[in-house]
Amino acid sequence: MGAVASRYGLTGNGLAKICDRLDIPRPPRSHWTRSASAREPRPQLPAAPIGLSETFALGRRQTRQSPGTRTRMSAEERRDHLMDTASQIALGEGLSAVTIREVARIAGISETQAHNCFGGRTELLLALARREIATQESQRRRRVARGTNHQTRVVLSTIGYLHEAARRGPLLQMLLRTPEVRDALKPERVAQSDKARAPILQQLVAKGKMDMQSARASTAALTAVSLKAGGIVASKRAPFSMVEEICLGVVLSGTSSNESLAAGTD
Repeated sequence: MGAVASRYGLTGNGLAKICDRLDIPRPPRSHWTRSASAREPRPQLPAAPIGLSETFALGRRQTRQSPGTRTRMSAEERRDHLMDTASQIALGEGLSAVTIREVARIAGISETQAHNCFGGRTELLLALARREIATQESQRRRRVARGTNHQTRVVLSTIGYLHEAARRGPLLQMLLRTPEVRDALKPERVAQSDKARAPILQQLVAKGKMDMQSARASTAALTAVSLKAGGIVASKRAPFSMVEEICLGVVLSGTSSNESLAAGTD
């Protein structure tokens, strides 16, 4: 490798990395120390990786820019860039196509640089899922904050969730169907759900006519309805307007029923 690399102004290690990136087979370390009869047969050159040309050129190294003219991403910007790239691959080719190597290639950086941001594929997918969840929750809170009463806040929360599920849901649904992502996020999602429900539960129980167990069961049922509706619009299994109308009707009826039960008026 060193002898061949020197012809192109590269190091042996640098040429080896290029070969690995392009799926070009190279001999093991002991290959040239064996007799000709003991050497492994030369393998066939496989097809170029998807997205790469059958030919490539090795040229002179580009002149390094001066520090004043270089632009370098911060660690946070690099992570966001890699997550953006991963989401594009997932939506275009499926989650199985998302690998650190492929993400790095499309992002235009080395695999080592990508590994400096994410230890592996699972860590990348977890970060992407957490970002999607945080974005959806942020948008939901912004909508809810505009409500002037409980009923209005429920309507805004439900509508906001369904719109976000339709817009960003396909990627999140894909991520949450991955066992390692789903299992790793389960404790966080349960804690987040409990935190979101806590004010509603306290409000229902404070009126004195509903116990905590009943309040938990009823709010869990209404949450399940919203989540199911979100999954339907994310996968486009039914028209959005129809799902929104049905979901809102069920959630509002359930909310009104809970309030009546809590107040002892039903």
